[in-house]
Amino acid sequence: MEVSGKFAVSSEQDSNLYCFPCDRDGLKEPAFGYCQDCDEHLCESCYKHHRKPKPTMNHVLLDKDRMPKQLKTGNVKNDKITDFCTKHSDKPLEFYCNTHDSNACYVCVTLEHKHCKVDYIPDVSGNLSGELEKLIDRMETLMQKCKSNVRIAETATSNIEQMYTAVVEDIQVFRNEINECLDKMEAEIMRDAKSLALTAKSKQENVKTGSLHIAEEMSSTMSMLKSLSDENKRNKLFIEMKHVEPQVVRLSDQEKQLAEDIKTDAEVIFLQNEKTLNKLKRSNILGTISTYGRPCAESEVCVQYEREIQVQNSSDESRSNISGMVLISTTNMIVADNNNNKIKIINIDTGTLVSEIILSSSPRDVIKLPQNKLAVALRDEKYVEIISYTDTSLSLDRHIDVGESCYCLAYYQDKLIVSCYSKHWKLVILGLDGKLIQVFDNPGLFKGPEKIVISRDEKFMYVSDCNVQHSRVVKVDWQGKSVQTFENRGYVRPKGIQELEDGTLLVCYKNSNNIVRLSSSFKKCEIVGIEKTNFYNPVAVYYNDRTHKLYISCSCEKKLYSCDIIKIFSVKWT
Repeated sequence: MEVSGKFAVSSEQDSNLYCFPCDRDGLKEPAFGYCQDCDEHLCESCYKHHRKPKPTMNHVLLDKDRMPKQLKTGNVKNDKITDFCTKHSDKPLEFYCNTHDSNACYVCVTLEHKHCKVDYIPDVSGNLSGELEKLIDRMETLMQKCKSNVRIAETATSNIEQMYTAVVEDIQVFRNEINECLDKMEAEIMRDAKSLALTAKSKQENVKTGSLHIAEEMSSTMSMLKSLSDENKRNKLFIEMKHVEPQVVRLSDQEKQLAEDIKTDAEVIFLQNEKTLNKLKRSNILGTISTYGRPCAESEVCVQYEREIQVQNSSDESRSNISGMVLISTTNMIVADNNNNKIKIINIDTGTLVSEIILSSSPRDVIKLPQNKLAVALRDEKYVEIISYTDTSLSLDRHIDVGESCYCLAYYQDKLIVSCYSKHWKLVILGLDGKLIQVFDNPGLFKGPEKIVISRDEKFMYVSDCNVQHSRVVKVDWQGKSVQTFENRGYVRPKGIQELEDGTLLVCYKNSNNIVRLSSSFKKCEIVGIEKTNFYNPVAVYYNDRTHKLYISCSCEKKLYSCDIIKIFSVKWT
């Protein structure tokens, strides 16, 4: 068993020297010798027995003539260990076993940790700032995740209410097409719909309650730890930190489960029976309440054009060019206007401008980050701009220096993936604090990355990549290796790329004016209805899983090379 460091020394000054171990037990025994390793005076009994236990068998002892004649100062009086062993109630927890990650008393160390690496707590508790900071960061992260869960659950609750409202409307419209004899069946199916909605809402309320409980527990524990730190109670702080760590792990697992509970793989829809009127005399089926299961790549996707919205407004000096877009709510969308150096909030229901902010140069891409933040790639400034947003406002927050021209972005597990160019193309992975984590710059890996999307299973990155000679989509793993590519002479200059809920990809090809659906293995898949729509210079694409709405930015006229409108489609799988 290995015990590191030096024992702490009492700050009490006296004209006589006393045994430090006995003094901890409230006894005043005259000093007979001194241990250099422990930095403690010892009485005759402790001196003679000091080197018998394995942890102290190699310590250097000084007899009464050679021992220091004065006590050393520096220990905090009120920082004495007051936590006692659960197995040996009269023994303080003075040791920490690194092997078993547990606190222990002297008896436990001697009997149960003979072959372990053991530290004396007063020795190692003197420099806890780094470890405390990491633990506080983990706790703050967990608390923020819980708060985020609450916000997501609140949004999910709102969406559930909207879905329920939509179901009710569908039922009533279909019900009006037949006759009053269906009142009873309508009531039954309405109860089914309401039951599903109430169940889903109850699930989200449980998420909110559980997340708030975890956040409150973390807040209380953090306050306790900070208080111990402020009071310089290092030993108590060390012990409490070790108690808290498994608590954080346990609550992190609970938070992960709560986060999983937020996700809904199915949506409530009303499946109307078109043959009901013909079969009414022979059947009493009005329809059924069902859940909308996730489709697969083999399913046929059907899109139906609904309408378009203009992004151009009176304050713009140039024709708008939409280089990126992302939803921040069910009604509001963030749009990057490359030509006007703006980030805009557009109400997609009314097509009106809600708010905008002017940047120092052209935004090439925009993505959403946690805690109501946006990341914007600014090529000319060679940094990523971080913007705070609400439903009605935008404000500059800070920027993350990249040092090279930035083109497109992705977000993954508190990291930014940035495509940039200096002497050659590369992907740079940064922490949100700007710290460089990794660089993918294998020769020939990229020709000109235009958009990055992380696969839903988070195993790969899909990159739309093109230059004058090449137009391709590249699947890249997290080692920076190209796993697969898709190239077709009929599809020129891929820009926006979006993964649908079935795992397939939609790719905007700007120069060939088309939208292509690809499987995860880059096999071309069917997409019905898209061919009926004229796309001029499609650039950005975004899909909303909950509403099954597809948004594609493009030009309003064939000869224009800007991208100033957003076309909206409904999406269904057959």
